[in-house]
Amino acid sequence: MNAAIEIWVSMDLVGQGICIILAIMSVYMWGLIFAKYVSLGAIQRGNKRIGERLRPFQAQYARDYLQIFRDFPVNSTNPLYVLYRACCDHVFAYDRIRVADVQAAEKLIDARLAEQVDLIEDGMGYLALTSTLAPFFGLLGTVWGILIAFRKMSTAGSAMVTSVAPGIAVALVTTVAGLVVAIPAITAFYYFKNRINTEIAHMETFCRELVARLERIVSEESTE
Repeated sequence: MNAAIEIWVSMDLVGQGICIILAIMSVYMWGLIFAKYVSLGAIQRGNKRIGERLRPFQAQYARDYLQIFRDFPVNSTNPLYVLYRACCDHVFAYDRIRVADVQAAEKLIDARLAEQVDLIEDGMGYLALTSTLAPFFGLLGTVWGILIAFRKMSTAGSAMVTSVAPGIAVALVTTVAGLVVAIPAITAFYYFKNRINTEIAHMETFCRELVARLERIVSEESTE
């Protein structure tokens, strides 16, 4: 603890400023990581529940698909529910459902899917930016600190290692701080990216399956 205080006191305003910036970035990053972990967990559980409800569902008529709404709150923000409701709201808005209505609903689902992907990926840009910027902030502080150390050496007129070593050691602290921020950021980015890609693939499969089922049953109803 005393060593940390001594290093902090030994830094100039530039080094301290960079450390403060990195600390702020780190605090926001960890808050984002926690929130992302919780939200993705809720999304995965909700998507799994809706997927498991739809796949074994056997509908005799197209409007039977409205029964699935009863299993979920009307104001649910789960991505699959939002997509499912957008499709059903469009298709079942007409007294007589046509195949063309289902095909039009498919385009609507694609637009809603893009919106849901944007919501799920919210915050990923910050993680990517942090993983890129943090090391450069650390490098900037180190280069600045080394310049100051060599300037002091030239002013003192001494070329001894002992005269510049303390200054360089302090300068390297910002590099360490930058890496401490960047490594969790890049790790979290790829971890969440993998989970998000899995959910996006699940959502796309769900949409294709829903439209195919509706199109088949509507076409059967229209031929009766």
